[in-house]
Amino acid sequence: MKKSLLAVAAIGAFASAAQAQSSVTVYGILDVGYIGSNAKEGTNGTAKIQKSAFGQSAEQTSRLGFKGTEDLGGGASAFFTVELGLTPQNSELSGGGATDGVQRTTNSSGSAVDNRQSFVGLKKNGIGQFAFGRQYTPVFNTGAATSPGQYNNVVGDVVYAGGTSVYASTATLTSGNNNGIGFTNRASNALTAQSDRFAGFQVGGMYAMNNQNQTETVAAGTTSTTAAGGGNTNWNGWGLNGNFTWQKLYVGVAYQSFKTQYSTGVFASTPTAANVNLGSPAVTSGQIVSGGVLFPASQISDKQTLAGATYDFGILKAYAQWVGRKVQNDYASTLNTQAGEQLNRNAQQIGVRSYITPTIESWASIGTGKIKASANAATLNFVGWQLGSNYYLSKRTNLYAIYGQTNTSSASGVAGSNSGANQYALGVRHTF
Repeated sequence: MKKSLLAVAAIGAFASAAQAQSSVTVYGILDVGYIGSNAKEGTNGTAKIQKSAFGQSAEQTSRLGFKGTEDLGGGASAFFTVELGLTPQNSELSGGGATDGVQRTTNSSGSAVDNRQSFVGLKKNGIGQFAFGRQYTPVFNTGAATSPGQYNNVVGDVVYAGGTSVYASTATLTSGNNNGIGFTNRASNALTAQSDRFAGFQVGGMYAMNNQNQTETVAAGTTSTTAAGGGNTNWNGWGLNGNFTWQKLYVGVAYQSFKTQYSTGVFASTPTAANVNLGSPAVTSGQIVSGGVLFPASQISDKQTLAGATYDFGILKAYAQWVGRKVQNDYASTLNTQAGEQLNRNAQQIGVRSYITPTIESWASIGTGKIKASANAATLNFVGWQLGSNYYLSKRTNLYAIYGQTNTSSASGVAGSNSGANQYALGVRHTF
């Protein structure tokens, strides 16, 4: 009897220990409310757009996540995160492929699940960690730590800026895009590493890779309807980041570079527009297909840099950021634009954030920048600013009001010139 009781007690203790060594957390955000905007777009601001809707994700992108850790002993642990985007205003609760128009890539899997993050990794206390999967980039993480608006999705933030119109689209506003105009937010097929903090310093890095090379050649005159030739659909990227914390000061800097390379195939004769037809610009799609959208061979380099700092004065916290991005077409052909600069954008922003009362938090930011969209285009200057406030009903639920505005200078005949918008949002955010 005593042996049986001892055995039961031992099994119970072992089960309790096993449960204590691993944990899984379900978390999420639901953000809904009223969103309105007035905008002028198109060349020289000829298109006037006004929108008013009960929308979503103005202050923070709605999501559902699962994360967990397992104690491996000796200060080592395994961890994972799976995070899905939510669209509470739509008939599809989660769906849509994350696209990057600049790098000509898409991460659409054909399913109705928006994969914000999915990764697994290992950590060693006192050293650091690494992880594989779809993850935030070094520039994104550094910007998040130094953003006065905490990456809300209302216009006016010149650093965390959406890459497409937030006014003409049916979605009313962008919400956590894979790639904004300022920088790339997430990278698939990525390996990341991050050190622990030593004497206030922390460093990290990322390498992302999705390459396919095919060397098969086909006969002269072969078209996309009869055979697939060689070529490549190569995409890769790397990045580094570092930060330093001293008392109330935080300084961070990050750099990342991506390259997309599409070739038209290896043919026995000079290819023509009939046999260099590429399909979906996905990093995993085939090179030569029947039908689809034609675009020529290309090699695109995308270099992004961000530096930011914060200082906590006690009554308020001050923020400063600078971001630069240069996208260049490295390939020249008769079917393509000439090799040279395609996009050069930089912006700087300052802001403050403070609790006015224990339940009322407010922030303000203002920024300027310039953009040059092609080698011969005029340089456009832009300015943006934003005001926002939270009223916390509890630790998990708050009401918010955000107003933002942006304007771009005028240049005759240049797309995007003399454009601008104001946007306002009233909503409720609940975290769990």
